Amino acid sequence: MTFYCPSRRHALVLLAGALPLLAMAQGASYPNKPIRVVVPFGAGSSPDVIMRLMSEPMSKALGQPIVVENRAGASTIIGAQSVASAPGDGYALLYTVNNTTSINPYVYKTLPYKPEDFVPVVRVLSVPYVLVTSPQSPYKTLAQLMAAARAKPDTLTYASYGIGQGTHVAMARMLNMAGATMVHVPYKDTALTDLMAARVVTAFDPSTTTIPYIKAGKLHALAVSGPKRIEALPDVPTVGETFPGFVGDSWHGLLAPKGTPPDVVNKVNAVAQTIIASAGFQARLKDLGLVPAGGTPADFRQFLKDDAQGWAKVVRDNHIRAE
Repeated sequence: MTFYCPSRRHALVLLAGALPLLAMAQGASYPNKPIRVVVPFGAGSSPDVIMRLMSEPMSKALGQPIVVENRAGASTIIGAQSVASAPGDGYALLYTVNNTTSINPYVYKTLPYKPEDFVPVVRVLSVPYVLVTSPQSPYKTLAQLMAAARAKPDTLTYASYGIGQGTHVAMARMLNMAGATMVHVPYKDTALTDLMAARVVTAFDPSTTTIPYIKAGKLHALAVSGPKRIEALPDVPTVGETFPGFVGDSWHGLLAPKGTPPDVVNKVNAVAQTIIASAGFQARLKDLGLVPAGGTPADFRQFLKDDAQGWAKVVRDNHIRAE
């Protein structure tokens, strides 16, 4: 009696041929249990609000509960690590911002994850920062503020959410372009109270948090960080109108652990794209001063590469380091 025993090489060829079929089968059956989405910020934060806004339509489209888990702290590192170490099966996703992949790898000497530990799923939106001052501030325009900063180097103060945070690095980029220097005052949380009281001169802060204060007259807006003015603040110029070429937005996006099957990534992307394109979602974003994005996983991958290169240069040029 003769038994057929394939060679190791032949077996590997058969296995390689079967892998796409296995991935397709997994994608077709996905999801068959709840999906955990980690938000590396606290409840009520901008990423938390937007992810919860997306969770209900995502759940309906995918037929499974979307469980939003807040794991705040350490410049998104705690939440990012928890997803980076999760199985690549589509049941753990990360809803995060630019710090995770575009800034942290260059600010921190060591990290418990690498950008390569994630698969891009979709960029959901851009987050313009608004450069704000107290209404009592003598600086009513960006040009006036930067002229004063150049005239009095390292005297005027600016706040941020901490060393290496997006608001810090965006300000460093703008000061470089303006040829000015200011004193950085890092906060563990928001500096809006001190800004309103003029205890600190200025800061970049996300549009989601500043717009209500600006409309109430409690803060004065000098400029927005994006390439275009935002609909919620149509009279506020962009930084680029004073310093051409400047862009300092952050972003929100969904990432999956490395190894997540392409069919699963594409399925989540398709659902997210539908939500992002919906009139209700876009209207809500515009109210918050946010800019809808969207695109394919490949689009997001290229965006992340370009974004990281730009912020890495700012970090290096300004010797920004955090422990």
